[in-house]
Amino acid sequence: MKLQDLWNSYAVHELFNASLLPEEIKVQGSILTYPPNTVLINRGDFPEYIYFLLSGIALGSRNYDDGTCYYYFSITRETGSVGLLEIMAHETKAIATIIAATPVTVLRIRSAVIYEYLMANPKMLHCCTYTIAHDLYQRSGNDGILYYQKGIDRVRYYLAQYYLTHFTGESLTVEADYQTIASNIGISVRTVVRSIQKLKLLGEVSSLNRKITITPEQHTRTLHVIQQLLHV
Repeated sequence: MKLQDLWNSYAVHELFNASLLPEEIKVQGSILTYPPNTVLINRGDFPEYIYFLLSGIALGSRNYDDGTCYYYFSITRETGSVGLLEIMAHETKAIATIIAATPVTVLRIRSAVIYEYLMANPKMLHCCTYTIAHDLYQRSGNDGILYYQKGIDRVRYYLAQYYLTHFTGESLTVEADYQTIASNIGISVRTVVRSIQKLKLLGEVSSLNRKITITPEQHTRTLHVIQQLLHV
């Protein structure tokens, strides 16, 4: 039998997320809400729980040597959960810090409950395996979510992440210069300059003498654009 025929015979049509969990598993969890800019889990945490997203967007962050970081993958209701990769890989440390980019609601269930359920249910294990493999395939060999985006959208993601990790007051000044931004997200300085100019016109940032500032209102506007890019 050809590989394509085998794929068709074992076809998975749904990603593994909260909608596939039976009620007897769901009732063992808790519904939690997280406001924007808050951390669900930190890199290095033990995966005690699986967080199934019910609404909103959560984003994984990657750190650079200069202290800056940016989003490199996103999680929504459709794409699933936080912590599933770690428990299926038998890893004791979370691979990324996960931040709520928008208001996020999750169903939090102990990892042991989910792992035991998957091991006893081949159909769900198959679905889970496909979801993880599909996700890893999309990320392999590139910078994750930024790889597929235009220059201006790469700048959007970078600035949104910068805001989440540095915001302390009414208005935030971005200390990273244009060269640093360009190096971190894989575009030219010229593209950064053009993108900042466009973002100013769209009301998503302000800038003076190459110093970028972001207000809470501007950050909210940027998040709305990101939601549209992610088709949420």
